[in-house]
Amino acid sequence: MSSDGGGNGGAGGGGGGDAPDTGKSFDSLYGVNPQMALDIQHDAMKDFKKRVDNLLIELGRSEASPDKVGQDRLARAQLGSADFKEAQFLYESYAIVHDELENLSKALSAQIEGVGLAVHASRVGFENLDEDIKARMREVNAEVDKHYDVDRDPYARRQDKPVAEISEEEKGL
Repeated sequence: MSSDGGGNGGAGGGGGGDAPDTGKSFDSLYGVNPQMALDIQHDAMKDFKKRVDNLLIELGRSEASPDKVGQDRLARAQLGSADFKEAQFLYESYAIVHDELENLSKALSAQIEGVGLAVHASRVGFENLDEDIKARMREVNAEVDKHYDVDRDPYARRQDKPVAEISEEEKGL
């Protein structure tokens, strides 16, 4: 399957050969030094965690923070009298959108914090985490689960239908 016609594709460890092309996604890992890859991943994860932490700080200071989103709600009376049906419809629509934005802000904040905790856990190992960090991970997970709606998730498994069609090649894996 490699373009050079060689049958073993360097599998014997003879070095220097091209990666075998088996059509699998892991072909790009051929010849990678695992120790160096882990070191690079560690640095990339540290950088990613810094970015996630900065996002949390920025979100906390912004008008989109979970604490600030719900502060400036429009009162029904600001849209006109109760007889004005269109104003009532507008207010109800506004309230739904506002509630959904509050939920989105809370969910995003929890997810960002969860990613930061997961990056830290993957770096040091879950078994090496302090109990308070493990407890916080469970709290964040519960918060994210509270906002999760399977009916809105296009990737959720449905009983009557698979998430995605599986190709014949993938069935053999």
